[in-house]
Order: sequence, then C-alpha cells, then structure tokens
Amino acid sequence: MVTVILILLSGCTSIPTDKIDAFGLAALDVTNKIDAVLNEFHKANINNELVKMAQSRKKYVTSNMNSIKTIIIRDFKKKNFAIYKANHALGDYSKALSALAKAGSHDELELAGANLSNSLKRMNIQYKKIRGNQNNLISNKNSGKISRAFAELASFYFEYKRGKALKDIIIAADPSIQTIGQIIHDQLLNNVIGNRLYTMRYSEMAGYFDDYNIQVKANNPSFVKKKKMLGAIYEKYLRMLSSTATIVQAQKAILSIMKAHAELRAESEKNCFNIKNITKTIENIKTVHNNFNDLEELIQNCETEIIFDAKTGLICKEVD
Repeated sequence: MVTVILILLSGCTSIPTDKIDAFGLAALDVTNKIDAVLNEFHKANINNELVKMAQSRKKYVTSNMNSIKTIIIRDFKKKNFAIYKANHALGDYSKALSALAKAGSHDELELAGANLSNSLKRMNIQYKKIRGNQNNLISNKNSGKISRAFAELASFYFEYKRGKALKDIIIAADPSIQTIGQIIHDQLLNNVIGNRLYTMRYSEMAGYFDDYNIQVKANNPSFVKKKKMLGAIYEKYLRMLSSTATIVQAQKAILSIMKAHAELRAESEKNCFNIKNITKTIENIKTVHNNFNDLEELIQNCETEIIFDAKTGLICKEVD
C-alpha cells in the first residue's frame, strides 16, 4: 500500500500502453505527411520537365517523353528514394509499436511483433544505401535485445510480459530511431530538395503569367474573370513561396517524433513513467502535424523576422 502511494505521489505509473499507442499513431501521421513531401519533390522534377516542354513551340511525339522516363529511373536510383523508403519504414515501426501496445490477443501480439521487426530490418537496409557502406543501423547488442523481447512475446501473453517487452524494444530501438530520424531531417532541407523545389515552381510561374497576359490581350475579359484568374495564380505563387517553409515544418515533425521516442526510452530506463512528460511530447507531435504545410505557422512561430530569399522563398531569418 505504501509503495502504491509513493508511486502516485511521484507521478510514476506502470508502462502506459495507451500513451505508446497514441505515440505510434501520431508518429505514423507525421511519416505519412513526410511521404507526401518526398512524393511532391519527385513529381516536381517531372513537372519541371513538362514546364520546359510547354514553354517551347516544338511539336511533340511519344519519344519526346523519354526525358521524363529518365527522371523517373534516376529518382528511383538516388538516395532520395532510400530516404522515402526509410521514412516509410519508420512509419511502419510506429504503427507496429501502436499495435503491440493495444494487442488484445496472442495472435495480434505476434503479428505486431513481426511487423515491427520487419520495419527495423527495412530501416537497416535503407540506412546502408544512404551511407553507402555495410555498417548496420542496429547494433548486434540491441538487435539481440529486440529478438529476446519478441521471443518472450511468442511464449507468453501477460500484461507484465507485454509491458516488459515494450520497454525492452523501445530502449533497444531508440538509437536507431534517433539516427534514421536525423538522416531524414538532414536530407529534407539539403541544397537539392530545398532549393530545387522552390526554383522549379518559380520557373512554372512564368508560364501561368504568360497565359494570363495572352488571354487578357486577346479576349479583354471582365474584372471578375481577371480577378478569378489572378486568384488561381496567387494560390500557385503562395505555394511557390512556401516551398522551403513546408520542408522546415517536415523537419520539425521528424524532430518531434525523435524527441517523443527518446522520452519513452528515458521513462522506460527509469522503469517509472511520468504521464505528464509523455503526454506533452505526444501533444507536440500532434501540434506540428496539424500545422504541417501551413505558411501561417511559419509566420506565427518565427522569433526573428520573415524574409525573402531568392533561392528558397519565404524563410525565418536566422539569429545572428
């Protein structure tokens, strides 16, 4: 009885499966959005080629699409595709961790465990591709810990065993989650993805303004029609300006996952879960996720000033 009272007073609790479930679902939402950003960059490369073709007066046949085929093949060979797959594996890890936390039967535990194991293996494969060597993302020691945790889950179905396995998995997997998260974070805003996305959209804008000017000159449309056309162009213009802001938000999102997972690890190592701390880090994931791809978020949270950079669009000025 005394022990229970001390636990309550200290804010400690046994492993909070509901919070681990919430973390997994929130992290999965973020990785899905980052998938969308990476897909957008791939599509922008193809769109940029179509823009070049549309700006020309040449006549086209099927063979003229070969340049786009080259881009598709190139993008699927580059590190960017490995980043996409690594992020997808991180999402599958989060989904499997959530499934482990709320599994209601032995079969569900086994399935979630298998999915989590596969997600870590795929992270490891992509890590090697990104790094260009055969070094493993997951150390032999941590891999052994995770394997033992799965073995226990396969043999027992008790809340204690499930809780212990979750703690062991989170502790052993955390170094890998931090590493792969940092790689995704760094790659999202490197010179290729950040600058190219903005410049490709900038190039496309010229075509929309050309069309507008031609239609105004030829048809002398009413104010209402011109306003409508300019409104459509403005939406594309705003999307162009916020290209880098979107990627910065994606970076914040991946950092929020890393921070929350590190918090879960720290609490697991103490064997004493502070619900307040865990809830706060999970809410941070949700907040970043809800503001994703939102230029207003950049404006509201910039602590210096919003400036325009000719290479990247609207950005928050760095502190001197």
